[in-house]
Amino acid sequence: MRARSISEKVDMNEKKYQLAEFAKDFSEFLTYASSSSHINDSTYIKYTKSSDSKYEIFYFNTFKEEVIYRVDWFVLYGETGEKKCIHGYQDKIRHHSRKGNGALRLSLSRLNEEGMTFYPLTFSFVSEGKIYLEFCDVATMCLFEEILKLNTSGKRVELNDEIEKRMTILWNNPENFSNDFKGLKRISSLFSDDKKVKVCTWNLPLPNASNNFYGAVIVKTDRGIKVSKLVDNTQLIRSPERSSLSAKKWYGAIYYDLISTQDSKKRKYYVLLGYKPNNEMTKKKVIETMQVVGNGQVRFGHSVFQKDRYVMKRLVFEYTAASNMLLRYDKDEKRIILDHLAPSSPLYQDNFRFYGPDFSYDAYVYEKGKWVLYKNVDVRNPKVEEK
Repeated sequence: MRARSISEKVDMNEKKYQLAEFAKDFSEFLTYASSSSHINDSTYIKYTKSSDSKYEIFYFNTFKEEVIYRVDWFVLYGETGEKKCIHGYQDKIRHHSRKGNGALRLSLSRLNEEGMTFYPLTFSFVSEGKIYLEFCDVATMCLFEEILKLNTSGKRVELNDEIEKRMTILWNNPENFSNDFKGLKRISSLFSDDKKVKVCTWNLPLPNASNNFYGAVIVKTDRGIKVSKLVDNTQLIRSPERSSLSAKKWYGAIYYDLISTQDSKKRKYYVLLGYKPNNEMTKKKVIETMQVVGNGQVRFGHSVFQKDRYVMKRLVFEYTAASNMLLRYDKDEKRIILDHLAPSSPLYQDNFRFYGPDFSYDAYVYEKGKWVLYKNVDVRNPKVEEK
């Protein structure tokens, strides 16, 4: 009855708090319960499972003024005595729902592809039968949640290898090209404006605070799709801002924005904004460039960044792990805005553990195919004060 009573609460802050508390308690209950029949309110908490019974889903809908606004789900898996449970929720439903269209129903299916079993999870409105949301694979979702609970680098890398195998099969299926892999919240998926290029990236944090990076670039070609797996070679790249790189020699990062543009010769290229967790002391942000050549092959590093007297192939910004750095694309002004980084004292020049934003801003402005650095830009005003 607890889940039902939470849905009936009027105060939204209290409702959210109670949902969070219930999720923790219910996850623990499922992990140790001997049978799902012990659920007191089985009429309100719904249940579905895969045909091989490897994954069980418990879920319930929460309403506001008779309109669904959130669905919580719990995935139970693992051998008897070693059960594991992960919790997720979707609270972006209101603009897809209306009064009277009922609750969401979750359905878990099973399919085999290239010798591996996948478990797609769909969300659909009961009254319409229309699919509102689909997760490509519950198994991969569980692996991502499980990986950070492992206490050695070797075990994390081994489990990540399993994730990469599963993702490779998904990437190579043309039907998945438009799939942004919602549900795999640790993976960033970006699409080019023309929907011909897709970039997927993620990081693997290791117990020593270092990170490995993984991903792929998927390109639509006349012959189908071309998948280029990304191989992180950060440690071997001595001059990242001047290096021409490839998918097999990649300066790893988690990309969060993709900008389609062209150079002075009208050749298309892409600018990628990325975050790069580094170590316990520093973090990095990256402005990368990528070109698609030949039959969908990708190259990284295009000489388009005018930085004072120098032209760079990519830009790397390192700063203290205690700070955050603004790096975003201003589409209206065709410029990349960033925090200006400086040491907290002149004594720490070039010691990036002590670098951070100094409350001024710089910008790389798109001009005739290149990105030109302008300093001390007022982000509230497009006027440039100093070049």
